[in-house]
Amino acid sequence: MLERRTLFLVVAFFLTVCPGQGNARSFTYRLHKPQNNQEFSTLHSMPDGALLVVTKQREQPKQIWKLRRIADWATSQPREDELDVDVGPNDEPIDSNFQGDRVDRNDQLLMDPAANYLVVRLSQNADKWNEALPGESAKPLSVLNIIDLHGFKLLSRVVVTDPLLAAGDMGFSPSGAFVVSGLQEYKRETIDGNVTLTGQYAVETLTLPGLKPETVCTYTIINKLWLAESASTPEEKACGPKLAPLGFSSLDDLHNNLNPFGRMTRIAAYSRRVPPQSPWGCTCPDLSGDLRYELLDCDQSHVMFELDPSYYRGFRVFKLANGTQIMDLKLPRSNMWGRPQFSGVLATSGEVTYVVLLRDGAELEGYRVP
Repeated sequence: MLERRTLFLVVAFFLTVCPGQGNARSFTYRLHKPQNNQEFSTLHSMPDGALLVVTKQREQPKQIWKLRRIADWATSQPREDELDVDVGPNDEPIDSNFQGDRVDRNDQLLMDPAANYLVVRLSQNADKWNEALPGESAKPLSVLNIIDLHGFKLLSRVVVTDPLLAAGDMGFSPSGAFVVSGLQEYKRETIDGNVTLTGQYAVETLTLPGLKPETVCTYTIINKLWLAESASTPEEKACGPKLAPLGFSSLDDLHNNLNPFGRMTRIAAYSRRVPPQSPWGCTCPDLSGDLRYELLDCDQSHVMFELDPSYYRGFRVFKLANGTQIMDLKLPRSNMWGRPQFSGVLATSGEVTYVVLLRDGAELEGYRVP
């Protein structure tokens, strides 16, 4: 059952110093309904400045996701809106060692930069469809929940089986258009024992909430397996200029905005001045909306004994302009026996940027970026 609940709560603010680090905690806020032991929650920043908590089930049934939008989180009166969505039966793995939310943020939670819509998308067989040879994979299926962000209510729930919509790279363009790009179909030919694969690709815009498609361009890519190469076609080259009204300069630019691996390339370009983190490195980078800072999640648990009281979870903030580290948050366990679960983002309230962390799916804590 879908439901929406709006809660107006008063939060107590504290100015304290966390053990193990010298950055002052600016505020804390306890969620009205913390997660239980069978749930896993992640934190996300939204284009309008609100925060979004997504809570999933660790065990079956996993098809109901709980969404919680928190507005005015840096004030004395945060507001919570709640909405449950049905993403369909699934066996999505949950990784609680790190945040586990990069996929959520980039591929499952599609956010309108104008803050009008949120599209929650869960696809099945998408990777297999995009990577397999013709006939070797079941066709993909995707469930789209389209949410009106003004009222935080569900507008429609759609199950799509069209391969482009179900498995393509999907999201909002810089101009605010809802776009999908990807493989429509493969054709396989064998001539004199040589196998040639021809992939038909398309870029489409989709209306919301109706998902009415309009083709931007189509093109083919030819793979000659015996030569281990792909050949560009005139249609592919001609597609690039047609993307300009969407805010993309080329197909590569579109790929780097909508595809998970492409986004990794784009993030790496912004963070090239940030030095490698040692000895074990960090993961789950988040960039601030103004592209001034990068947040890294540096889990120290695997170099500490489980019962060692010095065990902590580390979050580091760097300036993108010169790679200078300006924050090093070392957060201790919530209790002696359990590993703390954290999910963190860079979020802005007014003119101030904060590191906001969700601890154990129950409490927000914020640290002002100097």
